[in-house]
Amino acid sequence: MKEERILIVEDDISIAENIQEILELLGYVNIDIANSANQCIKVIKKYRPDLIFMDIKLKGDKDGIELGEIVKQMVDAPLVYVTSYSDPTIIERAKRINPAGFIVKPFNTNDIHAIVEIVLYNKRTKPSAEVAAVKSTTDSPFLVEDAVYIKADNAFEKVFYKDLYYVEANGNMVTIYTKNRDYSIRKSMKEIEEILPSQLFLRVQKSFIVNLMQIESFNTKEIFLTGGAVVQVGRQYYNSFLAKLNTITES
Repeated sequence: MKEERILIVEDDISIAENIQEILELLGYVNIDIANSANQCIKVIKKYRPDLIFMDIKLKGDKDGIELGEIVKQMVDAPLVYVTSYSDPTIIERAKRINPAGFIVKPFNTNDIHAIVEIVLYNKRTKPSAEVAAVKSTTDSPFLVEDAVYIKADNAFEKVFYKDLYYVEANGNMVTIYTKNRDYSIRKSMKEIEEILPSQLFLRVQKSFIVNLMQIESFNTKEIFLTGGAVVQVGRQYYNSFLAKLNTITES
């Protein structure tokens, strides 16, 4: 019996069960199936899988590549794409998130066996130097790690991240809303995203970035922030937003 936990993300139940049966024949018993992006995120939060099989052509707001980008932020698990497509555009998109491999439909037991054994072996034997290198890239290059300095008038003013509520785009300007004052700056949202630490700030709509620590409550359409501000959540951003938060649900 093999203890590694494997998640299958596939909206075609017959294909998902086929992969599950093959894995069980190979001795894997901790297997979960998710048929949507929301279910995938819930399973990852609950079980932290060691390996993920994911269909590229998932139905819904996000395909498997977009969902894969979210998954990579949530868990350090190799991702194997299951696809019947060899479109170069799709392959190029998938390469951006560095998947561990591809399985092409129709597949057989030998295909699944080979990819699982190789991927999990590589995961178990990943060099410690590589892990250290990955960690070092996430370290902040700045001496002050809990604040940003925003230029206002003729001086740079220190704003602690905990006091920065949200950012709103307005044409070629952005407004940064903070505890003490608002700042209007000629910057793009992309530039602001690159400046603010991604573990604290997240884009939840084309025109809004929020401080995750300032969220009082939320639903699928709105985020309610400290101080009374309400920000709309874009439909295509909701899963990324949900993945960043520790949540408790009935199921």
